[in-house]
Amino acid sequence: MEQRIGERYVLTEPIHPLADGVMYAGKDLSLHRDVFLLMVEKSGDASSSDYLRVLGQAAQFSDERFFHILNAGLAENHVYTVLTAQKGTPLPAQLGRHRMRGIEIVSAVFDLGKGMQEAMEEGISGFSVTAENMWLTEDNRLKVMNYWSPGKLISRGSLGLCTLLYQISTHSKQGPATFDQYQENVVPALTGLTSGQKEALLALSRRVFREEVSLSSFIFSLREIIALEKSPEAPPKAFVPPAAPKEPVRETAPPRIQYRQEEEPAPERVRRTEKPPRAKEPEAEVAETRERMPLRRTIWTLGTAAVVLLGIAVFMYMLLPGGPNKGPGSGGTAGNTATATPSPTPTPTNNTATPEPTPSPTPPTDAVPGQIPNLIGMTQEAAEQAVKAAGMRYSYFIEPNPAESGTVFRQDPPPNQPANKGDRVTFYISKGQ
Repeated sequence: MEQRIGERYVLTEPIHPLADGVMYAGKDLSLHRDVFLLMVEKSGDASSSDYLRVLGQAAQFSDERFFHILNAGLAENHVYTVLTAQKGTPLPAQLGRHRMRGIEIVSAVFDLGKGMQEAMEEGISGFSVTAENMWLTEDNRLKVMNYWSPGKLISRGSLGLCTLLYQISTHSKQGPATFDQYQENVVPALTGLTSGQKEALLALSRRVFREEVSLSSFIFSLREIIALEKSPEAPPKAFVPPAAPKEPVRETAPPRIQYRQEEEPAPERVRRTEKPPRAKEPEAEVAETRERMPLRRTIWTLGTAAVVLLGIAVFMYMLLPGGPNKGPGSGGTAGNTATATPSPTPTPTNNTATPEPTPSPTPPTDAVPGQIPNLIGMTQEAAEQAVKAAGMRYSYFIEPNPAESGTVFRQDPPPNQPANKGDRVTFYISKGQ
């Protein structure tokens, strides 16, 4: 027979008894949806008000690992709590029938523990997480049904999760009385775990039973147990393959280094023609290179012709009567064109327009080896002979100067300086004003 709560909710059938009431399947007539309703008997107006206040605080928390509170209120002798309807069944009804094993059980407990940590951050804690307060979904996920009522000490926190793991793995509604009972029954029940994972889980559970592990430490340790390799006895296989790709590098590297060490400087023309062997180029690249060859030959021919014509023009210009004859000359060289103009014959001139005194010629009679001769005041021929006698080379320039035409008026380096055989002296010959 249906039981109504006002004009909105209808209770159809009981689902599961909880510590403080009974959960029913029902309907929300106003919103046309299925709901769960937890019916708790009132023990007094004051306690009912406190219960509703706690429900109001818990309704602010929403997480997929917890039933969500939709509404709450008073109905005759009960306080009712409207919850979101869920797919699945209460965990106690599945303890003898579920097919969860090994790592799947540990992972489900680990996921529930993460939800408990988030609830603790919202100020919600102390509720029971053992089998009688858990819901198992169709995809084997665990959900807490009542998280606003306090649970027993053995069913809370890390000890409650440890007990829940025992109940699921051993298909037992009762928790272990001692750690020895826990160790004796849980190890053979957790099939699929490696020996290392089982040892780590037993060590963690022993510390939990000693009340030495907080909830956060328990969750962290479960994550490390899940991350352990499933086959630690198997030899590693990831270290052999990387050696294979290195072999071709060792074969090809030495020739490349040797080639660079033996390479000697070559003329620019030779460097341009050095290219990788054509046999190794792809066919497309060879075809493209062949297409470019006529253009390169044309450019090369035009460039060579331009250089030849430019050289002929310069040579003819040098032979013209008005061509340049004022460039530097150098002694001891066969191609000196600066000396094509004969040295002017000194003629007496009355140079009264310049205020500079003319340098007094003091030509030395003998050149001293290892010392720069004094060329000031000498004629071009005398200066050349003096430099040659000193075992040196020379260059000269003809420039306008107040000094007597055809005589040396400046030299570089200065005279009487130490010099080595083959050093160059540059002197300047006056062409008058």
